[in-house]
This record gives sequence, C-alpha cells and structure tokens, in this order.
Amino acid sequence: MIDSVVSISEQAFFSIVTSALEAYKLEHVLNGGNSAVRVETFGHLWGYCQPLVGRDMIYRVVLADTSTAVERDQSSVAYTDEAQELKQSFIDTFFPEVCYLGDYHSHPYSFEDDEIKTELELERHHFYRFSEGDFRSVKSLQEKGLEYRVGLVVTVFERERKVNRSLKKLDGESCIRFQYLNMTLWMKAYVWTSDNNVNYRRKADKMVRLVCPSLNLLNS
Repeated sequence: MIDSVVSISEQAFFSIVTSALEAYKLEHVLNGGNSAVRVETFGHLWGYCQPLVGRDMIYRVVLADTSTAVERDQSSVAYTDEAQELKQSFIDTFFPEVCYLGDYHSHPYSFEDDEIKTELELERHHFYRFSEGDFRSVKSLQEKGLEYRVGLVVTVFERERKVNRSLKKLDGESCIRFQYLNMTLWMKAYVWTSDNNVNYRRKADKMVRLVCPSLNLLNS
C-alpha cells in the first residue's frame, strides 16, 4: 500500500538529470589528478512535506543543486558537510518556505567500465538501487542531526545503438526507467520517516511512489 509520494518538479528534474548526464559524458578531474568520464555526481534536495488524506505524505522536491565541493574517484563521490550548511543558510534567507529533504547522486554504468551489455542485465543485478555504502551514508547524516527524508539515485547506461525501451516503473512505483538518445536512465526514490525520538526508518519500496511530471510527455 502506497503511503509516501515523492514528486519531482520540472526544475529539480532538469538539474538532477542534466547533472548526471554531464558527469557521465564529460571529463572530470579525479582524486590524484587524472581525468575520466562516467563518474558520479551529487547534490542536495530542497522542498517540503505535505500531508495527504489519512496518514499519507507527499514529499515535493522543488529545488535541486549540484555540489561542486566533492572528491571523486571512478566509482564514488565524497561530499562535505560545509556545502550543505552553506546552502542551508542561503535557502533560509531567500527560500524560507522550503527545507532540506535529502540528496541525490548518480550511478554510471557502461560495457567499457563494467562489462554490462544490456539494460535488462543492469536491472537483474539491481545496479539502479542504492548500494550498501549509500545506505550507510544516509544513516551517518541522520545521526549527525540532518532531517534526511528523501534519497534519489539516477543510474545512466549508454550503448552504441539505441534499443527502444518503453517508459517503465520498477520496484512497485518507486523507480522510473526512461530513455534519452542512446542512454537509458533510472530514477529511484527512497523515503525515511522518524518517530518522536528521531529514530529513522526506511519505507519499503511498495509504499513509495515516484512522480515526475516532466516524463509525462514520453507517455503521450
């Protein structure tokens, strides 16, 4: 039974997806000074929570940024607490109606780097989901006192020739697969709630619905 809806605004969708595409297609400097394509990106999510009928809740992601204060290697991205604090101050001054919701990052995959041949192979191995390290990072942020409630991961996979795949929902309705040029992308949402003692608990996938109005065009 779905009781948590994550709604992504057009601005947030644009920022999240183009950040993931830029990290995938263009060279970025890694730790140690080397450069590489197909790296991860990271940013913060801003918006608000709104109760629906009964105990249901909608998390409206209205703004998303891309963090430039990160350290990258080929398979991970590390961020700083100072970046979130700086942006929190800016949000409090100019956009006091929204609050920190969580963050997003990307997972880049390819045949060249990972020997993954097809989108279906990537899905069978669940590479579009959070890794164990991703979950540990969320727990660490929550233990530091951040009200982390929404996590997104955008997975990008490109092949030489496009194979048409229809828009598809996975993991109940918590993930949406779509295409752009020769690339297939997955956007997957996670939701955490807390009790009065600030103990966080992650919602099961079947209880989360991801909504991206920007993707409605692909269904028309």
